[in-house]
Amino acid sequence: MPVAVISFEWNDTRMGAVIESYLGGLKDGRVSKFFSTTSKANLYADHSSFPYKGIRNGAYVDVKDQRVDFSRVSEDFQTIQTRRAFTAAEVKFLKAEAGLRGWAGAGDPKTNYEDGVRLSFADWGAGGVDAYLADNTSKPWDYVDPIDARNNFTSASTVTVAWNNADNNELKLEKIMTQKWINNFTNTLESWVDFRRTGYPKIPHVARNDSSPDWGVIAADQWIKRLPFLDAERTGNPNGVADATTKLGAGAKDDIATRLWWDTGGANF
Repeated sequence: MPVAVISFEWNDTRMGAVIESYLGGLKDGRVSKFFSTTSKANLYADHSSFPYKGIRNGAYVDVKDQRVDFSRVSEDFQTIQTRRAFTAAEVKFLKAEAGLRGWAGAGDPKTNYEDGVRLSFADWGAGGVDAYLADNTSKPWDYVDPIDARNNFTSASTVTVAWNNADNNELKLEKIMTQKWINNFTNTLESWVDFRRTGYPKIPHVARNDSSPDWGVIAADQWIKRLPFLDAERTGNPNGVADATTKLGAGAKDDIATRLWWDTGGANF
């Protein structure tokens, strides 16, 4: 695939730059449950009290070994026998979004949002949730790549954690979806679906865009929309691929730039 697929949390077994921006900037206590620290202080000199460093998606990389010392996924995951797929915290975030959209029986968005964050911290075994929920000033920070400045980015989001009933629905939705994404650390596929559906969490574009007409061209201000059928399907089942492609919409192509039917690109409200 000639263009980086969006991965919000990690690259291979290492921390992603986007989640570094959010977990570090928001002072999130769950970071130690997700990732291991790095012993190389020069890698996190831009935030010396936060000993983690992630890798930007679609990064410029001269030699892969340059980033072996960046933060890895927590060693705890090496002994885990099961994987979280659908948690009580996620239920609360789903209800928070439903309530925000005015769906009957969903309950109060603020209550569900805060309950979701509390359940997430408890589920991951992290502390400090009360201070976290009260924080209305900390924001995701800019990312600095200590090896290649071409990978640096300014945070696309200025979201804070504390709920404010005076905020508009779009900002409230961003808060909900950002916390749902952080909670769903082991469910990146759902996070990618949520991102295409709502546009949240706000993330930077890939640093290096190698998209091409072979698999679809992604504009510099856009992201990959779907995964195309594999070459094995294209060559071994061309009629099936052609038929499936027609169901993607009028004029659709089997490429990474074609939206799925529920990814309308329209407003959230």
